[in-house]
Amino acid sequence: MNRRIVFANRKGGCGKTTTSVNVAAALAHLGSRVLLIDTDPQAHATMSFGLSTRDGGPGLADVIRGSVTADAALRRSYVSRLHVVPASRELAALEHEYSHTGEARFRLRDRLAPLRTRFEVFVFDTPPTTDFLTISALIGAEEVYVPMQAHFLAMEGLLEILDLVDQIARHDNPALAVKGVVPTFYQTEARFSQRILEQLREQIGADAVLSPVRHHLALAEAPGRGLTIFQHDLRSEAAHDYYRVALQITGGVMP
Repeated sequence: MNRRIVFANRKGGCGKTTTSVNVAAALAHLGSRVLLIDTDPQAHATMSFGLSTRDGGPGLADVIRGSVTADAALRRSYVSRLHVVPASRELAALEHEYSHTGEARFRLRDRLAPLRTRFEVFVFDTPPTTDFLTISALIGAEEVYVPMQAHFLAMEGLLEILDLVDQIARHDNPALAVKGVVPTFYQTEARFSQRILEQLREQIGADAVLSPVRHHLALAEAPGRGLTIFQHDLRSEAAHDYYRVALQITGGVMP
């Protein structure tokens, strides 16, 4: 058995990739064999592990097209027990190639299926859209977590992704369900951040709102150095927050 987790939100700047990368790393540090699948053409999750497909190696676009197996596209990261299927700008072309092909939305799920015996957790990072690549990731996953900036304007993006998940669960992937919201860019002393948490807990239930990730400069610095927050600044509040989120996802407890 493995878990297939997708972090999704159609709004950019919500900390989605930061959350995907650091939760994946935390789960690996906790002992799971983790595969991160970068479905965003910007490849920021790939770069956050110091990886690139500019060397001519295969990436996710090749896997979806069927020119290589998923196994051939695997890259080992510097985090023990964590591998990456890297993204590249070629993924953007797939949005146009397959946007009107219903069958193509299932390719990612099917191409990754042979790896399910090798990894305990699949983590999908998605682009800030609700198009082909995000839909493919949602069809390939079972658990959806929505990183959401702790700001009132971000509520619209949450409602849109909840609606999309509901549609896909009804038509393409009955196992799919939203498991939680990860409040990001949280400012402890800001009243509006506290009010957003209260509003979320009222609307979707307290159990579905994970611990907030506090705004921290280290989270902006780490990707530019090709590092996760744990390698960049292990003692930071941000590292503590993402470790806590990972534990909540696994059902663990943190004091």
